[in-house]
Amino acid sequence: MIDIHHHCLPGVDDGPRTVAEAVDLCRMSADEGIETIVATPHVLRGRWKNTSRAQLEKTLADLQDRIGDTPRLLLGSEYFFAHDIAEVMRAGSIIPLAGSRYILVEFASNAIPPLVLQPLHAVMLDGWIPIIAHPERNTVLQSKPELVAAMVRAGAKMQVTTGSVLGDFGEEARVAAMQFLRTGWVHLMATDAHNNQRRPPRFRIAQERIAELYGEAVARALFLDNPRAVTEGRALPYDPDIPEEVEKPGVMARIRALFGSGT
Repeated sequence: MIDIHHHCLPGVDDGPRTVAEAVDLCRMSADEGIETIVATPHVLRGRWKNTSRAQLEKTLADLQDRIGDTPRLLLGSEYFFAHDIAEVMRAGSIIPLAGSRYILVEFASNAIPPLVLQPLHAVMLDGWIPIIAHPERNTVLQSKPELVAAMVRAGAKMQVTTGSVLGDFGEEARVAAMQFLRTGWVHLMATDAHNNQRRPPRFRIAQERIAELYGEAVARALFLDNPRAVTEGRALPYDPDIPEEVEKPGVMARIRALFGSGT
């Protein structure tokens, strides 16, 4: 399996503080069945600038030397959205995922910027494909799923956190994750792991849960086929069409998510 959102680099953001912690995190990931990790340090987010690609590449290479061949480490970043994303990409300040045309983009947890589609469209015109990190954990997107659908229709892809499916980020995030999965808006699952205690790389049990609810083919697409396409710079093989009608969160959606089938 391939994890395209993972904070394994030591001392660069809110991930592991030491090399030893980073090594433990990578080995825990391997135990979860993760064969490839795309390291995604926060970029241009508050005190975490991380604009020196050479330094990040050195940190990644040093960590790879310490853990051996497995998991394989590739470099990316997680960019905190701003309206000048196209200009920032042209300046080379955002590291794409594994050298591909895919870029991982996060929003604040409790807001969505106004007119968000225009800058996303601008960056796509330049040939980049934004992947929106953990939309199910954003309080605005939880209550306004039509915004998720609009971004997907515009060409953005969605990455849901494995822990959200398991309830690690609360019931609202779990219900939203199940709704997005049920409607085919999710393109990739990833751990967003930060450490081996509070934010561990929970992968295997989440894959089993999604396979149980939505079938082995969907689970394989979200955990392996689509992530592999990202690391290889290819179009996603699993990319469902989005219907015009958007299901609003409500009592029945919550009951379905709470009691079982997720369908």
